[in-house]
Formats: sequence, structure tokens, C-alpha cells
Amino acid sequence: MDTQPPLLPPDRCPGILRPHIAADGALVRVRVPGGQLPDGALHALSAASTAFADGDVHLTSRGNLQLRGIELDECGSVPTALAAAVIAAGLLPSGSHERVRNIVASPLSGLQGGLADVRPLVRELDAALCADSTLTDLPGRFLFGIDDGRGDIAALRCDLTAIVRDAGTATISIGALEGPSVPFSQVPATLIRLARHFVEIRESVWHVRLLPRAGAELGGGDPVPRPAGFTMPYGMLGDAVSVLVPLGILTPGMVAALPDRGVVVTPWRGLVIAGGTNPVVLREVGFETTAESVWQRVSACTGAPGCSLAQGDTRAEARRIVAGDTTDSRIHVAGCERACGAPHSPHTLVLARSSP
Repeated sequence: MDTQPPLLPPDRCPGILRPHIAADGALVRVRVPGGQLPDGALHALSAASTAFADGDVHLTSRGNLQLRGIELDECGSVPTALAAAVIAAGLLPSGSHERVRNIVASPLSGLQGGLADVRPLVRELDAALCADSTLTDLPGRFLFGIDDGRGDIAALRCDLTAIVRDAGTATISIGALEGPSVPFSQVPATLIRLARHFVEIRESVWHVRLLPRAGAELGGGDPVPRPAGFTMPYGMLGDAVSVLVPLGILTPGMVAALPDRGVVVTPWRGLVIAGGTNPVVLREVGFETTAESVWQRVSACTGAPGCSLAQGDTRAEARRIVAGDTTDSRIHVAGCERACGAPHSPHTLVLARSSP
């Protein structure tokens, strides 16, 4: 007998047109499908943050971007000029679909390794998603994934994942269950069809894995063994350079050192930069470019004063841990027991507390 799906609170995932009110002002989230930034978009967003937010661009664990500390207008909306800047940068192609354009993809695809270049599939999926009015009812937490065969995205907890198996075929994972194998040309349509079915049956459920039969309702079969984890490589990788962004915070100086084009946001709070960017210059402005960096093992939630629930300054605590360089395990610093942003892989949780 099927169990009833859990009753969850309303979906309040933010977007540009639907901000979230935090202790340090409003927060908006900008979706970047597959991490593929339009030319000049990151520089434009950084300038908008300087004008309307706290000045920084914040990276999320889904390869999206956030601005914090925004003062809303008298109607409770983001400043018109801020929304206009995001639209002009090519980061808001559909106001009705802005919160559901959640697509993660192998960030090195087409640049280094992998079985196929999945970047065109990301663009096709995003266009099909924005063209489907039914899918405006997807939860803001629903996540599509496209893995180019290296196992990076397959290690994440996506709702629907296309995993490349050879030069022309991909297998669709439905939650943690195995789905159909399809030619590349059918990947976007198959993902859209499954997402539509999820919308029809989900009731209040946010994720496929929370359905009563964990995705078997959508055609899922046997459980798919999930990779133990993926470690993003850093440094020069062929003609690209992979960098980690400590605490996921891009300062104006860091953005200024980046090129206008060829920048990809990763789901591990980092960037991949195509072309001949000098890693030495990137390190000088605050990026980490080696796998040995302690920052690869330390993360933190927003903490105080940005979050009203936080009981301490998580970023200061994370910097203290990194400065001590005494850890060889994964650590996540949280401001309260909710532990927002904690990795799904094994880790030690450190609660930041304010001094008495």
C-alpha cells in the first residue's frame, strides 16, 4: 500500500522577481543553467551588486548566483534598475520560469575529458523548459542534471539526471532509480516529459525521491548505485583553468580579473575559465587554484549577521579553521542546527557560536 506524500511548507525558493528577506536585506537568486554564463554576464551582475546589494556575487551549491543585502522598493520588489540589469545580461529569459531553470551539468564538458560535449543539451533543455507553461509549477528546488560520463553530476542528488554512456546515448536516472536509455537527440524531450508527469502527481512534494514510490511512478526501475563522490580538479586543465572560490564569495576584485567570456559556474562553488587566463593572477586576487587548498574541504552557511537564525559568524570560523590548516577531513560550519548548505558527502559539522 502506497504511503501518502509528506506535507511540506510552501516553496519559497527565491528568484530575481521573488526575493527572500534575510537579516541583512533581501536576497535574490539568479539561475545559470549548466553554469553557462552569457558573455559579460558576470561582470554585469557584479556591477549590479555594487550598485544595489552588498557588492559581492555569491555562488550556490547548484551552480547558481545570488545577490544579498538588497533594499527593496516601497512595493517590496527589487529595484527596477536591478531587474533590468539582470535581463540585459541575458540571465532572465523567462520571468514565469525563472525559479525552475535549475540545471546542473558537467562544468568541464567540451573543454577537458568526458564522453561527449553536453553543453548543447543544456541549452536545448533550458529552451524547452521555458517554452512549457505546465512546468512553471515545478518546485524551485527541483533539479535537472546532465552528466557527460565522468560521474560528477551523477554524484549529486538531482531529481532527473541524463548520464552519457557513449558517443550517442544517455541513460536517464529518475531520482535514485534507473530510467530509460535514449539517443542524445531525445534527452531534452525525455526530461521534459518526466518533469511534466512529476508536476501532475507531486501534490506538495518537492523532489522525485519524496514521492511515495521514490520515482517508480515516473517509470523508474532498479536503484542506481550512486558514485561515492566527485572531487573537482583545480588548476590548469588543458586550455582551461579551474578555480575554487573560498566561501563562494566573488568580490568585485575577483570578478575584475576574469575574462568577459568562457566562464562556467560549477556546483562546487568554483569557476572554470576557458582560454589563457593566468592562474598566478587569479591566486593574487583570492581564487584557489590547487587541489591541496584547505578551502576545498571547508564550507560554511551564511551565518550571522546575514541570517537571523544564526548564532555565530560562520565565515570567520571557517577562515580560522583554514588558517590553522589542521584538517584533512570535510568540514561544514553552520550557524544553527539546520546546517544549511551542508554537503551530502561525509563531513564534520561545526556550529559557530558567538562569544558570551
